[in-house]
Amino acid sequence: MPASKIQSTSKFRIGKLSAAVIALSMSASLFASEGGFIGVYGGGASSQEADSTSSTFKILTGAHITSRLTLEFGYVNFGATSYDDPEAINLGNNNQNISFNNAEHGSIAFGQLGEATIVDPGKDTYDAKGSAEFTGMSEFTPEGALINFRYRFPMLDSLDFFLKTGFFAWVADYKTIKITAVQNATAADLIPTTEKTSQTSGVNAISGAGFIYKPMPQLSLRAELESTAISSFEMPRTRLQNLSFGINWEF
Repeated sequence: MPASKIQSTSKFRIGKLSAAVIALSMSASLFASEGGFIGVYGGGASSQEADSTSSTFKILTGAHITSRLTLEFGYVNFGATSYDDPEAINLGNNNQNISFNNAEHGSIAFGQLGEATIVDPGKDTYDAKGSAEFTGMSEFTPEGALINFRYRFPMLDSLDFFLKTGFFAWVADYKTIKITAVQNATAADLIPTTEKTSQTSGVNAISGAGFIYKPMPQLSLRAELESTAISSFEMPRTRLQNLSFGINWEF
């Protein structure tokens, strides 16, 4: 899929999801016995599996079902997440197949070791190894809809601790690459090529915890850490954490 088309599709999705969040915020008061809220948040993502993450953006709205239990809806964009290219190994004439290090985000097709060249005296050499090929994820940008239940634990008159759990229904534009490693290859021979640019989606659990500070009845400030592990047929399982800060209008 061309990059311009992906960007256009992404903007269209963001617009639809933002409109849905606004609509939910307008209807939340119909289900709330204790009012509701709408807020915007910014933050940063992190991941143990991926090598690079970026800033995040989130819109939340919700209905306070009771004084402590809240049903939340929202949109979150985790930003661009990417993996470093794997490193080709065993390129010389040793007795091991050509392979790749740090290739957990993809798969490796191994070539044949080939017949040994007898060296007497000395170690035999392998001078006609088959090439190896790495194919895997390079980068992806997950975004989507949230639905959570949040339960607060009062600490002070204006400060609460909370836990939340729910689901993250996401879509992600992604790019996969291919690297072919041949015997005695140089760095110039190992430049990755784009294999595929497409989209994938899934629904995964998400959970989190944080603090809410309420300096006045109509305003609250929120800091939280949420975690999810996204996966699909095309996407290797990748855990993402989002540390975010935001401001809410309470109604």
